[in-house]
Amino acid sequence: MRPRYLILALALTLGVSACATDAGSGSAGSDSPSSKPSAEAPATSAAEVEGTWGNPDEMREPSLNLGSDGRISGTDGCNRLLGSWTFEDGKVHFSEMGMTMMACPDVDQWLSKASTAVPETDTLRIYDAGGTEIGTLTR
Repeated sequence: MRPRYLILALALTLGVSACATDAGSGSAGSDSPSSKPSAEAPATSAAEVEGTWGNPDEMREPSLNLGSDGRISGTDGCNRLLGSWTFEDGKVHFSEMGMTMMACPDVDQWLSKASTAVPETDTLRIYDAGGTEIGTLTR
């Protein structure tokens, strides 16, 4: 193989792997709820849940902002999402969720499947409609 093609192949490989960064939030990087008991205290009020979860300053990582008005906004690391949330019986319930549908190679779009979440002190454990934990966001 010619040296310039070898360098090009290596650069492409490194570029693709850099785009595929895992924020440690998606299902591939998180432990299942049964394999990792939580040491954090559960939230007891909506006021404890309000605010930013994840890192909104890092555009390629998922994040959510749960507003005091019951509105939610955020990103899965590529697509923007909007919706509503309520806090009931120790759980966050997501509703009226809408999301842009851009093609996002190498971005795990797990956040689009969010149905409920269990807030703890510094961790928001997110579950799909079937009750399976699909990821976490931290403060």
